Amino acid sequence: MRICSARHLALAALVFVLAACGSTAAGPGPTGSAKPTTTLRVWYSTDDPAERDWSQQLGRRYEASHPGVRVQFSVYSFEDLNTKLQLALSAGTPPDAVYVTPRGPGIPVYVANHQLRDLTSYARVGHWAAHLQPGLLAQYNQPFSYLGAPRGHIVAVPTTLAAVGVLYNKRLLARLHLAVPHSLAAFDAALVKAKAAGYTPIGIGNEDGWVGDDLYLTLVNAMLPPAALRPELRLSPKFSFTGPTFLRAASHLKGWASSGYLTPNFGGLDAQEGINLFFRGKTLFQLISSSENPQITQNERATSLPIGVFAFPTERGTRTSPSSGYLGWVIPEAAAHPQAAAGFIGSLLTPSTARFLLAHGSIPGVQTGSLHSDMAWEEEYLGAVRSAEPGIYLDAAPVTNLNATMEANVQLLLQGYEHPSFLVKSLEKVYASHGNGGSTARIDGEF
Repeated sequence: MRICSARHLALAALVFVLAACGSTAAGPGPTGSAKPTTTLRVWYSTDDPAERDWSQQLGRRYEASHPGVRVQFSVYSFEDLNTKLQLALSAGTPPDAVYVTPRGPGIPVYVANHQLRDLTSYARVGHWAAHLQPGLLAQYNQPFSYLGAPRGHIVAVPTTLAAVGVLYNKRLLARLHLAVPHSLAAFDAALVKAKAAGYTPIGIGNEDGWVGDDLYLTLVNAMLPPAALRPELRLSPKFSFTGPTFLRAASHLKGWASSGYLTPNFGGLDAQEGINLFFRGKTLFQLISSSENPQITQNERATSLPIGVFAFPTERGTRTSPSSGYLGWVIPEAAAHPQAAAGFIGSLLTPSTARFLLAHGSIPGVQTGSLHSDMAWEEEYLGAVRSAEPGIYLDAAPVTNLNATMEANVQLLLQGYEHPSFLVKSLEKVYASHGNGGSTARIDGEF
């Protein structure tokens, strides 16, 4: 991690301000020649085909307000980006800015290998924390301090949120004479009724593993308040996955699978295929992350299926939405144009970019109190996230293999290959050993 002197920080801050104000292109010099255009190389990762298309407009929007900058915007899948970026970092030829997962094998690996720039000075001058939702920037970067980043420093910037919600078919809900469930018991009762009527109670495509992972951690959040779960993110030795509630949540999840409440052949369908099946109109509920919103937007426009979103009901009479920053923007240590890259990141934290993201289904990481969506279902999503308890992504603790272990073992639990007790013991083994024990598996970087 680069640690700059006060003089260098001040100089970097000045250059950043000029870049953010559109001063990257100088006017004609004494000879009448213009300053050469800066080519900013930006790599963006997504597995969502809808997002793959519209995300490239982020580069075009920046070019329009910064005539001296040409943005070379490349989009990769999660797996391809991490592979290509590790090669580029090793060769000393990385892009200038990268949008990448905060979970292994993403940002944690690059932080541990000291391959990312410290963005603290840029964040301070650009007031990035003030533009984002309260506490989001610090919360997002807190886990990286366990991996080598200076405590309290900024190495990555989230521009959108990953927040869990329940997508539902309004037509089926009315046909079954049901209301939006107000408790976990009411949610379970709706599943029974949907199954009896011949519908799929819960839609899921879990070939990637992360949707089942979300199902499990959301059930835990429905049974335990945030205060009981937050210590896990700080690696508290007092926290343990072997507590009775974690086993009860695993048993509850297995019960859903054993009762046939989940999409048939869910283990062979990826998350995108699961969403597409929901829009055929025979599925009542689907647990989703807001990272899937671009695809949901595309499907909703194509099918006109009446849909809504609510935050998951808890046993406490409240609602929970596990939420955090989604992917983060980083600047490699060896980036050719770090100041221009910081200006690009700063441009993504503006109200106009927030409106652009919202129009394409993404929930912006900036403060959204005055933002409203033209899509009724997305407005419900915004309202659900704002009003729900901010739940905890238990797989986001800074422990190597924790995310992979949860994904792999929840999948085995759902398919009937493991007992609920095996899941919690596996999680505890990884957590207690700080990743030195437990299962390993490839992950795709989603939430």
